[in-house]
Amino acid sequence: MNLNLKDYKKIRTPFVFLDETGNLNDKVNRFFCLGIVKCMQPFFLDSRIRSIREKNNFYDEIKWNTISKAKVGVLEEIVKAIFETPGIYFSCIFINKDDVDFKKAFDSNLYLAYQKFTEILLQKSIEENEVLTILADYIATPKKIAFEVDVKHSLNTHFNRLAIAGVHRVDSKGVNLIQVTDLLIGAVSYCYKKDLNLVSGDKNKIKILNIILTNLKIKNFIGGVNSKRFKVMEYKAEA
Repeated sequence: MNLNLKDYKKIRTPFVFLDETGNLNDKVNRFFCLGIVKCMQPFFLDSRIRSIREKNNFYDEIKWNTISKAKVGVLEEIVKAIFETPGIYFSCIFINKDDVDFKKAFDSNLYLAYQKFTEILLQKSIEENEVLTILADYIATPKKIAFEVDVKHSLNTHFNRLAIAGVHRVDSKGVNLIQVTDLLIGAVSYCYKKDLNLVSGDKNKIKILNIILTNLKIKNFIGGVNSKRFKVMEYKAEA
């Protein structure tokens, strides 16, 4: 679709909140997952989460790895809010690092691998009439790494149009929707680990996982998910 300024009513300008779980440099844990929450109006979900926080005096980060008995009730409310709020779309790309030849595919450059995984995820998550503004969780990188600039230029070149308005890294502690992304990708990754008996099965995490799965009307994420509002893509290295 070729869009001009006169077509502005057809152009959608969603916000995208990007986060990851796992570490490409971690030789012990085999899984890495990048995910996004995409929405036109972050205000609606963000305001619900702020209301839930105030009601429960809960001001910790919403993080999968810190789920506990004391937090599970609040997180249940937040998960309910995610699924009840219209216009919230989640996508993630799940990578089993054991299946990736990083030397062959990325010349052993893990920063390049991270960027390419991000680009694949965004390519598969953008509609032809969308221009995205991306807020990504901050991670420290060498000064020569220009992730934000490179992703924007690469995606705009790929689509041969303005597809990415901008990419900016922020501290997730102040951004509820990046924290929501953390919660959802954490659930996806945990589901894979649980299927392979790599985790013992924390009852509080399983409770939140099951609430998510029940809302999606599925038993697990294995093999990927491709529903309108929730997508899990398994990375397959090119032959």
